[in-house]
Amino acid sequence: MLSFAVITAIAIVEAVGGILSDSISLVSDAVHMFTDVMAIGLSLFAITMAARSHSGLMTFGYHRAEVMVALANGVALAVISLWVLYEAFLRVMSPRTIDAPLLLVTAGIGLAGNLVVMFLLKQYAGKSINIQSAFIHVVYNTISSVAVIITGFIVLNTGITIVDPLVAFLIAGLVARSAYAIVRNSTHILLEGAPSELDMREILITLKQLDGVVDVHDLHVWTISSGMDALSGHVVVRDQMLSESSKLLSKINTVLTERYNITHTTIQMEPEHKISFRRTIR
Repeated sequence: MLSFAVITAIAIVEAVGGILSDSISLVSDAVHMFTDVMAIGLSLFAITMAARSHSGLMTFGYHRAEVMVALANGVALAVISLWVLYEAFLRVMSPRTIDAPLLLVTAGIGLAGNLVVMFLLKQYAGKSINIQSAFIHVVYNTISSVAVIITGFIVLNTGITIVDPLVAFLIAGLVARSAYAIVRNSTHILLEGAPSELDMREILITLKQLDGVVDVHDLHVWTISSGMDALSGHVVVRDQMLSESSKLLSKINTVLTERYNITHTTIQMEPEHKISFRRTIR
């Protein structure tokens, strides 16, 4: 929450400073910083939603709300990056006077804010995929702030202002890249695609190699929200006592948790003599 407050305040300061100094590179850096605001905000949102009870019609809770918000923000960032590119192009064609001292002060504040947030998030980056993503966003934005400061020094000492829109092109490209990744990942999740970091065939083979498993079919893995994957499938087993099936199910869940970090599973156990399909892997 502290990181979110700091980065939001700095993004607003940079946006205002960019408008007052007439620096498109500073405005684009503010836009880039808003991607950090979004990343950290979504992490907070996911934590808050995860704490809500799963009841009534929302049997999976409100985890998907994070993905929907991310998709909307990704589209918004793509539109804003196109505007920055257009504005930067106009300034290449018709350069404007830039208030270099104001640019340097504002960009310096932005750099300091990014460094503070990096320090706040670093110790938790290895514990949460959401926080790790936010930390990486802040690292890239720190680099952008350094580029804007260099731009300010060039304008202050040489009076060459064309470097300002050129840096804006670079930062807008980073924003567009982030927007594309956000939209792509969000759409993949909403379409129930398998997590990109998991190999479905490897999971299938791993399950089939467990003692007592004859075959696996109708295996599905999808992402409910960031860092929360679910699996469902049918496991064919030899005819055995119910207690033995329970032990096998426990073993399957242990493997899925330890190897693939899949903790939400729905597995249907089926006796071998009732299955007539041909096995997929012998």
